[in-house]
Amino acid sequence: MTDQRLVAGLLERLRDELGTGVSFRGPPAPVGGGRFSSVYGFELTPPPAGWTGSFVIRLVGSPEQTRLEAGLHGAARAEDLRAPRVLLWEADAPDFGGGYLVMERVPGRSYLRGVAPGSFALDLPKLLAAWPRRVPRILEALARVDVDDAIAALERHGVGHDSSRPGRHLRAVSAALADEPALAGPIHWLHANVPSPPDRLALVHGDLWPANVFIDRDEIRLLDWTRGGIDDPALDVGFAKVGFALMPEPFPPPPPIGQVGRAIGRSIARRLAMHCEPLVGGADRVRYYEALRCAVELADVVTGRAAGNPPGWEHGVPALVRHLANITGQAISFT
Repeated sequence: MTDQRLVAGLLERLRDELGTGVSFRGPPAPVGGGRFSSVYGFELTPPPAGWTGSFVIRLVGSPEQTRLEAGLHGAARAEDLRAPRVLLWEADAPDFGGGYLVMERVPGRSYLRGVAPGSFALDLPKLLAAWPRRVPRILEALARVDVDDAIAALERHGVGHDSSRPGRHLRAVSAALADEPALAGPIHWLHANVPSPPDRLALVHGDLWPANVFIDRDEIRLLDWTRGGIDDPALDVGFAKVGFALMPEPFPPPPPIGQVGRAIGRSIARRLAMHCEPLVGGADRVRYYEALRCAVELADVVTGRAAGNPPGWEHGVPALVRHLANITGQAISFT
């Protein structure tokens, strides 16, 4: 059941923004498919002018992260690229547990229906056949975003250089893992092997997983900008490749589906590399960002454990460690 404090607080803020006549057709309800964040869908009546009336609220937590995501939604504008429009956001709302964004609910469904074993298995053939050819189109759309305009959008939302530009993930990882001696070697490797600056920085999404992508003939819509920013385009490829190379982690289905999923995931990762690495500077750059993505997820695991919150990649820690060790050449004893 949805927390009544969320319902009451959200309605109060919506009425402050839109007028006292607005109300819910039904209370906000959890949106299926997400495993790393709290997202609720709801309908407003009457709908605000220029909106359909169908919305989601995403509870983000950190004020800095809320500003970043709100700014990235404003920045993701190109001829064939959109992020959902943001109706309302607040960086620090204690009664919501932190920051939140109220956004339009994108019609249709994403390229991947979810991570439940049944629906995931049904999507595997489509992913194998088409996904590696879709990602270059997404990279090209991101590259068409005017970087100066994107930076200006982030600055309007109070996002500084350190929170949105190259190096932010490595700084965060280094801070989170500073007291983990088992990971000191890989962290040193990441600092020593940072790729040279790319020819051109671009807007990056940071989690090009099919569940975050809606493609409707002429337009791409990207959801969940948690790891986005202005960065090396190779980051998007490396971060995305890890998700498939380690599939079906971090949510392994029953063994028969898991074995098939593992084989398909590795095949998709290889084909993703074939289609995308030439576009972003080659295999070495991409492998660096694969290693960085592993470290980012391990940092989230450490932070989640310390806070008493089960981290999303907890089950996938052994796979992350193996992949990170293979790339960096470091022996890692982290469990």
